[in-house]
Amino acid sequence: MKKSLFMLVALVLVVTLAIPVTVYGVRAWAGAPTFSIVSVISDQKVTIQTDSFPANYDFVAHMGKMGTLGIGGEDVGVTNSAAGGSFQVTYTIPDSLKGQAQIAIRLDSTKGGFFAYNWFNNGAGTSTVIPGAGGPVYTGIPTFSVVSLSADKKVTIQTANFPKNYDFVVRMGKFGTLGVGGTDVGTVNSGEGGAFQATLTLPDALKIEARVAIRMDSTVGGFYAFNWFNNADQGGGTTVGSGCTCGPVHSGIPTFSVSAVDPDKKVTIQTQNFPQNFDFVVTMGAYGSLGIGGTVIDTTNSGAGGSFSATYDIPASLKGSKLIAIRLTSKTGGFFAYNWFANAASGSSGVGGSGGTGGPVYTGSPSFSISSVTKDDIVMIETTNFPQNYDFNVLMGAFGAAGIGGTQVATINSGAGGSFSETFTIPAALKGSSRIAIRLESAAGGFFAYNWFWNATAP
Repeated sequence: MKKSLFMLVALVLVVTLAIPVTVYGVRAWAGAPTFSIVSVISDQKVTIQTDSFPANYDFVAHMGKMGTLGIGGEDVGVTNSAAGGSFQVTYTIPDSLKGQAQIAIRLDSTKGGFFAYNWFNNGAGTSTVIPGAGGPVYTGIPTFSVVSLSADKKVTIQTANFPKNYDFVVRMGKFGTLGVGGTDVGTVNSGEGGAFQATLTLPDALKIEARVAIRMDSTVGGFYAFNWFNNADQGGGTTVGSGCTCGPVHSGIPTFSVSAVDPDKKVTIQTQNFPQNFDFVVTMGAYGSLGIGGTVIDTTNSGAGGSFSATYDIPASLKGSKLIAIRLTSKTGGFFAYNWFANAASGSSGVGGSGGTGGPVYTGSPSFSISSVTKDDIVMIETTNFPQNYDFNVLMGAFGAAGIGGTQVATINSGAGGSFSETFTIPAALKGSSRIAIRLESAAGGFFAYNWFWNATAP
C-alpha cells in the first residue's frame, strides 16, 4: 500500500509543476495567468499578450537565459495588471542577454504568489519581427520507466513527456527514498524533450540492494521524476523480456479477509491483490491495535502474489480474547494489510454471518489539501480519509523532496479520522522559500501523505 501511494501521490505532486498557479485554491481568482509572445525585435524589444491575469496586481518582469524560466533573471520592468484578463506590454531586452538565441521571460506578482513564464526566439537581425514565437514551453508531467538492467549493472531508462533542453541530475538510492539524497550517477540533457533513452551505471553501494530508487532532477526549473527497479540478481524478481522487472511492479492495495477461525487455536486468511515475492511478517494483538507491535506469529512469502490462503496459530497471550487484530507487514517495500476477527467458530454467539471476518478497519489513501497560507507564518490543511486515532509527525522541507527528511513542526493525533483541519507554523529555516513541501507520517502503521504550497499570503 505504501509503495503504491508513493507512485500515485508522486504523480499528483509532479503535475503541479506545469500549472502551479492555483494549487491551493484559497484565492478569489480562479484562473491561471499565462502569456504569449506577440513580436520580437532582435536584441531590442519583446511584446507579450497576457491572458487570464488577475486584476490590479503589480507584476515584476524578469528575463534570463533559456532554461531558467526567468527565475533570478534581470528585472526589466513592473507592470500593473489593471483590469486584468488580456493586455499587451513591451519590454526592453537587457544588454546581458543580447546575442542570446533564446531568452526566458517571467512575470511575478509582488503579492499573492501569481506568476507566468514563457520564452522567445531572439531572431537573427536587428529588426526581425517574429509573431507568435514562444510557448507555452512545456505542459504535462515528466515521467520515465526502467527498460533494462544489464549484467554489467547498467540501467537504461525511457522518458516520456520531458521538457526540452534541460539538464537533469540522475540519482540512485535505496528503495523507498524516491532517490532523494541518493548517489549522483550522471547528468542527462533532455535535448528535444519528450521521449528518449539514457543508460546509467548502478553505483557499487547499491549493487547488493534488491530494489533501487532512481530520480531525475532538473538543475533549473524545478522539474523532476522518479521511479524504482528490481535489481534481479539480488532477489529483486525474475527478469522479463525488457531485461528487468520494472516499477511499479504492484499497483493497488493489498488486503485480506478472515475465512475461518478455530477458537484459541488457529485463524485462516485469504489475501487479495498482494504483491509478488515479498516476505510478510505476521503479527497478532489486541483488538484496536491494528496488529501494530503485536506478537510475531510467522513470516509468509507472497509467492506469485494476488490471492492465496494461509493459516496461523493464535498465540497463548491472546487466548480467551473475544476480538483479535491481525496484521501482515512486508520486510521491504512498505506494503502492509490488517484486519480483525472474532475468536469464535462460525455461527457462534457474537460472530457475524461472515464467519468471523472483520474490517478492514481502514481502506483508501490518506490525503490533504492546503486551505490557506500566511507567508512565513502559518499554513492550514484539510485532511481527507485519514485513519482514526493515529499520531502523525508533521514535516516541512524544500519543494521537490516530498517532505522527506524535513523539519518536524508538530505531532498531531488523527482522532476520529476522516476529514479535519490543522494549522502549523512554518519553521525559520524555510521562511523566504517560495514553495514548501509538507508531509504527514504516522508514528506507526506506515501511513503518510504529502503536498506542497506557495509561501504567499492569499490576497
